[in-house]
Amino acid sequence: MQGWTEGYVGGIGYIHAFYRELSPALLSFALTLRGWRSPMDLAGSFTCAEIGCGQGVSSAVLAGCHPDARFEAVDFNPGHIAGAQRLAAEAGLGNAAFLEESFAEYAEGGAKNLDIVTLHGVWSWVSAENRAILVDLLKRRLKPGGLAFVSYNALPGTLAYMPLRRVLVEHCADRTGPLPERIEEAVAFASRLTALNAGWFAQADALPARLDSLKRKSPNYIAHEYLNRDWTAFYHANVARELAAAKLDFAGPAVPMEQMDELSLPPDALPLLAEARDPAYRETLRDLLTNRAFRRDLFVKGAGRLTAAERRDRLRATRFALLVPPDDLPEVILAPVGRVPLPQDLHGPLAEALAAGTPTLAELSALPALARYGEEAVLRALMILTSLALAAPALPEAGQVARALQSDRFNAAILERNRRDDTLDTLASPVLGSGVAVSRLEALFLLARRRGADPAATAWEALSADGLVLSRDGARLDGEEANLAELRARFDRFTRLRLPTLRRLGVA
Repeated sequence: MQGWTEGYVGGIGYIHAFYRELSPALLSFALTLRGWRSPMDLAGSFTCAEIGCGQGVSSAVLAGCHPDARFEAVDFNPGHIAGAQRLAAEAGLGNAAFLEESFAEYAEGGAKNLDIVTLHGVWSWVSAENRAILVDLLKRRLKPGGLAFVSYNALPGTLAYMPLRRVLVEHCADRTGPLPERIEEAVAFASRLTALNAGWFAQADALPARLDSLKRKSPNYIAHEYLNRDWTAFYHANVARELAAAKLDFAGPAVPMEQMDELSLPPDALPLLAEARDPAYRETLRDLLTNRAFRRDLFVKGAGRLTAAERRDRLRATRFALLVPPDDLPEVILAPVGRVPLPQDLHGPLAEALAAGTPTLAELSALPALARYGEEAVLRALMILTSLALAAPALPEAGQVARALQSDRFNAAILERNRRDDTLDTLASPVLGSGVAVSRLEALFLLARRRGADPAATAWEALSADGLVLSRDGARLDGEEANLAELRARFDRFTRLRLPTLRRLGVA
């Protein structure tokens, strides 16, 4: 299906996914760490545009969290936008607009009024002509002081997967029939090629793990990630120089861990990096040394730099929340430099303190169990936890009541949707200003609690209507009585282990 799709995959919708990287609090935290002034008043109003929004889930969830902010989500696929508009109507989102427009139409359609523009999963998947239009859009619409988030396939890390992508594209084109079936067959064929361990396949050490990951992905994901006509990987320097035409400067990685040299590079690499005078060249050298395959970058348009005192004060005032039970924190993480242990005498008390509320960095650093490490060590621990989605920066207390009211309306619509299907699995947190993933079973339990209904019966009614049954220890459970008993046991575990976290995040 060519024509209006301009080489982008048509005829199959993208997945319904929320991307926490786009959360305003996370973006502000990453900017502050690098010493840049954020364009967002997290407790007040700002305007954010998501370009190439797909199904629009991210913008819908964020609009549900931020009633005083304005969200515009743009995609040229009418099926995506129609679905997003239905969700917005069901959830009563008066502060979100979902627009079926091309990049050029959106660039010409408004004033220079955007505080944030996000381009997630767009830059590498469109033509050079469309990238030029995106640069023009950022030049026309992003405010002075504004922020752009841009993600893209990066070199040299993506080189390892480019032949795999070619196999998938050519094999799908070589077959007829429904695209999902052709995609499944292409992945299976690539697995058979890999098993030969010949030629390039013998040298691609990471390929088996990538294929295993693809086997767990939906055809919708694979189609939009791998099968577009345009699929380009970039050195960071090329992206930075293209965006300079929109008066944008590189502000830093959006992922806090990627700002920590000791987790990314061997110590003797730092003097070599320091020899590079051009920041774009220096960042490209980092990618060569880490073999990075995907980048999430922040660019600013004339944003001011914070003084050391301003940066310190803003970080100390930032609140944080734990996203998992304290016992779920890992003892070791995997970083570009290898396996890195997390000191339990630091991370244990930190997790316990975060589980008790949403303390600020200053409050955490003053706790007796953490004070002996110093504020910088506590901050760096939080940078790691936020990067791994184990913790997150929280919004200011101001505006919490209004956020809770709008989030509750949005979540009611999402929970009701789960009676019929499981395509939407993210609730809006008024505490984080971001999304919280829930399974369908958790959503049904939460729906029952709202209604004052029996959780097991509510869940079984929805699951059985879809022809689904549960299993225990790998064995299928037959009959209503066995399934209800299992659901009661799972609700008990949910109440003990998961519900306290959801309450703390304001979604239950």
